[in-house]
Amino acid sequence: MFHRCVSTMGSARSILVGLTVAVMLLCHAAAVSAQDRCWTMAGSTGTVDEADLNLVTLTDNTAAVRSTVAQGTVDVRYNVVAVDGVFGGLQNQKALKVRFADNGAAAQVIVRLQRVGIESGVLTTLGRLDSNDYMAEDQAQTQFERFNCQAPEFDFENNIYYIEAQLIKTLPLVGEPLGNPLIRSIQICPFSDAPC
Repeated sequence: MFHRCVSTMGSARSILVGLTVAVMLLCHAAAVSAQDRCWTMAGSTGTVDEADLNLVTLTDNTAAVRSTVAQGTVDVRYNVVAVDGVFGGLQNQKALKVRFADNGAAAQVIVRLQRVGIESGVLTTLGRLDSNDYMAEDQAQTQFERFNCQAPEFDFENNIYYIEAQLIKTLPLVGEPLGNPLIRSIQICPFSDAPC
C-alpha cells in the first residue's frame, strides 16, 4: 500500500512538473510573440490629401498615381497607433519597412515617420525611406530603414505619430518609361538583428 501511494505521488509530481514546463513554454512563446509584433498598414487605407483625390487610384492594398496622370504628387497619411511589442518595452531600435514600386527616373516614393509634440507642436522626422536609394524595379519591392537607435521609446502620452507618404510622378526623359510610383504596405517593427 505504501509503495502504491509513493508511486501515485510520483506520478502526480511528474504531471505537475510537465504542466509547469508547458505553461512556462506557452508564456515564453507569448512573450516572444508580443516582442515581434509590428504596426502594419495597407497602402490603400491611408488618408489622401483632398487636393490629390483626382490623382490617386486606391485598389486592394495599393495607393498609386493614376496611369492617366502625366505628372503630379500624391500625399497620403497613415495614423500610427500603439501596438504592444513595437511601442513599449526595452527594444528601442525599429525598422520602417515599406513595399513600394519605383520603376525608374519618372517615379519616386518617399515615406517619413513623423512625431508631433502635443503641447509644443514641434514636428520631428524619426525615420525616412526614399525609393531613389534603391534600384528601380518594375515590380513592387520591400525595403527597410532602421531608426530610433539611441532615441527614447515612443511616447503616445505626449506625442502623436503618423506616416507621411509621397508618390511622385514626373515627365519621363526621352526613352524612359512612364513613371508608376505606388505603395502597397508599411510596417514599423522591432529590429534587433544588427546595431544601427
